Amino acid sequence: MFKKIMPLLIGAAAGGAAAWAAVELSVNRRAGASLTDRIGEGIPAVSGFGPAVLLILGLALLVMFTILLHEFGHMLGAVVVGSRITRLYWGPWIFLFPERRVRFDFRSKFFFGAMQCEIRPYADDASFARAIRAQRIVYGAGPAFSLATGAAAWILAPGLWSIAGGYGLISVGIGLATLVSDGAAAVMLGKRNFALVTAWSLLIQEARLDEKRRAFLTEASLRYLAEAAASAPASSQGSNKGAKGRDLYDLYLLYYVKLMREEHEVSEPEIALTEEAAAERSREGKLAKMRRDALDMALSEEVVRLCESGEREAAEELYAKIGGSQSKRSPLLLKARAYIERSEEAIREYEASVDALSSDAASFGALRQLDRKRLQQAGLA
Repeated sequence: MFKKIMPLLIGAAAGGAAAWAAVELSVNRRAGASLTDRIGEGIPAVSGFGPAVLLILGLALLVMFTILLHEFGHMLGAVVVGSRITRLYWGPWIFLFPERRVRFDFRSKFFFGAMQCEIRPYADDASFARAIRAQRIVYGAGPAFSLATGAAAWILAPGLWSIAGGYGLISVGIGLATLVSDGAAAVMLGKRNFALVTAWSLLIQEARLDEKRRAFLTEASLRYLAEAAASAPASSQGSNKGAKGRDLYDLYLLYYVKLMREEHEVSEPEIALTEEAAAERSREGKLAKMRRDALDMALSEEVVRLCESGEREAAEELYAKIGGSQSKRSPLLLKARAYIERSEEAIREYEASVDALSSDAASFGALRQLDRKRLQQAGLA
């Protein structure tokens, strides 16, 4: 919960600084009144424990109301682009729209607000581009709504310590804080690999596997990876690129292609990228956790593919290279371990890890459906 609220607090502080500057420049600023004077006006006088508690509760309610309006901004964006809203998380309340029911859970990991909607249907490049544009609007609508309504409330507020003034400060803070999450995601969706990775992650979370979407994403991802393989590895430009490796989202895309494709045959570009990933994972030196995890995910799926195609020796060699033989192996290697060891314990542990992904937020039924089929074909289920 601390990690969840920290961006809100940081954003509120940044919002306060922005609001401070806005008031200084505001045409509504009273002649001869300094900003310090205006801030000092209307400070509520609190004396005693009871009034202090009521003030804190009132502030907490105002924060939660501001969060609700931020999520309403996302929902408004979804309605505008025609995406179906599936979930709204606000405090202990979880609104499940398709099921037409409400749950109450104080331990919700989305206590401080979240909204989910389905990505628009797609089956080819043109419809996929439209779906991604719609998703960018949904992501950007929340911060935009918070910033716009917060700025308006601040300008119209009789004082900082009024309800409107408090809402303006908190809303601008939330808007600025979520620019680095929702706003950044909206910008990143302009990158082809990030857009494909996002679509894959949404696909595997669905209750049932959509074969048409899987077929398109597989073909589009292989096209992209062929282009990526033809280019030199990315240099250390940008936060998503390693010092001597591919873009981080290229690695995630390689993982999804291996995870979601049933046939064993692989293309030359995919082989080249896999060998490149294996070489980077074996290289001495410390890797950033996200990068190491992305490499392990892709190479773990390669171990599975090698086992399925009967290349047992190569699978065991690769499994050892990515740390499978270590006493403290990564949880990301559970699937590879199940295929290598073929023991009931290893299979059961892996299946339990997949089942544990299911929640109100995402059922991961599509992933479990495909995984169960592959385990059965490999004689492991």
